[in-house]
Amino acid sequence: MNEPSSSPRTHLSNSHLLLALAGAAAFLYLRTFLLPATPFVAHDDQTLFFARAVHILHGHALYRDVFEFVPPGIDLLYAVGFRLFGVHAWLLQAWSIALGLALFSIVTLLARCLLTGPLVLLPGLLFLVFDYDVAMVPTHHWFSTLAALAAIATLAGQSTFWRISSAGLLCGIATLFTQTQGGLTFAALLLYLVWSTRSSPKLLVRIAAFVMPYLLIISCILGYYAGQAGSQTLFFDLVVFPLHYLSGDFNSPRAYLRQFPPLHSFAGLIRLIPYLFIYALVPYIYFIGAYQLWRKRRAPAFPERQPLILLHLTGFALVLAVATGPRFYRLCTVAPPAILICVWLLSGRGSIRTSLRRSLVATALFFALLLPVYRQAQHYRILDLPIGSTAFSDPEEFREFQWLAQRTHTSELFFNNSGLALYLSLSNLTAVEFVNNDEFTRPEQVTAVIRALHQNTPRFVALDPETGAPNRRDHSTPFRDYIHQHYSLADTFAIDHNSRPEEIWEREPESQPQPCAPRR
Repeated sequence: MNEPSSSPRTHLSNSHLLLALAGAAAFLYLRTFLLPATPFVAHDDQTLFFARAVHILHGHALYRDVFEFVPPGIDLLYAVGFRLFGVHAWLLQAWSIALGLALFSIVTLLARCLLTGPLVLLPGLLFLVFDYDVAMVPTHHWFSTLAALAAIATLAGQSTFWRISSAGLLCGIATLFTQTQGGLTFAALLLYLVWSTRSSPKLLVRIAAFVMPYLLIISCILGYYAGQAGSQTLFFDLVVFPLHYLSGDFNSPRAYLRQFPPLHSFAGLIRLIPYLFIYALVPYIYFIGAYQLWRKRRAPAFPERQPLILLHLTGFALVLAVATGPRFYRLCTVAPPAILICVWLLSGRGSIRTSLRRSLVATALFFALLLPVYRQAQHYRILDLPIGSTAFSDPEEFREFQWLAQRTHTSELFFNNSGLALYLSLSNLTAVEFVNNDEFTRPEQVTAVIRALHQNTPRFVALDPETGAPNRRDHSTPFRDYIHQHYSLADTFAIDHNSRPEEIWEREPESQPQPCAPRR
């Protein structure tokens, strides 16, 4: 097999790169907004972090008043956004666009270190349509990957004192979003610096330049929260809880290869392609790329060697960070280095490589055109909510939001669905966003929730339907008993074709205590 090409380098002009950036922005906008300017409803874990950012705006302290098991980076970032622009529905989706553009830009910047000509744009295109689009939920994982890629780009040039210090700072920022991804990225780049400068008299100076900014930013931010909540609470939330209580199939190695889409139609077959792409690349491409680098170890130095070594080390570190719970979404968030290495491996001469490149380009362009058209062509219903107009494709989800909006008012108490609370501007005065049916919700949290609900009683509470006898890791029984004793079932919503049904329970009038005034 021919080796990847190291021919003389020809770069795209800045105008072509700006055109590609504009195309990426248009793609992301059409996937997050219904034309002309109505945002689609946000789902999944991102609403938890948006809700915690709202808590920060109301003066609540993370780890003391609000439970959080990752560092405060994403909550603080979203709180700053809400402080600057207000809590609006458009801003929730604008974060997805901004994050996608930032990742596309850094992937393209790194591609310029590896590839030549129009091929520079291929990693960014593959990233958008096969990676980010199927995992467009802006959680802490993506922001850590963005900071890790920025650290690689910083070191991929000359390893000056300021570049090394900037890379250490970026690793610290990555750690402030996700402790595992940032910490392992820091270890990988530290290993690279030791290896690359092992015979240099400036080794200790460079190591200090890298380590000191990292420790400084981590100690300052986490030290502040240790003072707010106590060092024991902070240690439990950020270390003990993730190690011991992220349970269930989704947070174990059993999650691998468990999230394939259903194949009941041609559309399901189309949706399968990104899954196959990500599963085929991560982590196997690192072994193939490392073998190619090993084969060229005695060859004259080529300009791609340094960024490739950085990509392999950091990419593998990111995979290790999600290896204990390799859900498809998490694999997507750590896939950008693998995509860059894949295109580099396909950039050489040979009929097989040429055919694979052309197939990837054709398929990616097809998806880049199909996905926005498909998104815009679906039937939507628009609802005017307290934080702005929002578009819904699921009729049952629309009915749930409409039903609750007609029966509540802004700042009214509500519990157990952060997305509903966020869009309807409802208040949650408990320290957690929901009660789960596994180890994620601790018994002491259930007790605190019941106490908080008794002291500040919401009229409505969301609840997942019971699916049978609780397992030994389910600590939610006292919470459910409390709801069944004091509330009655008001309505049930068969969301997503009844794959995630939800019940809304209403407080019995005769058992409604006088609520306390909401905290601000």
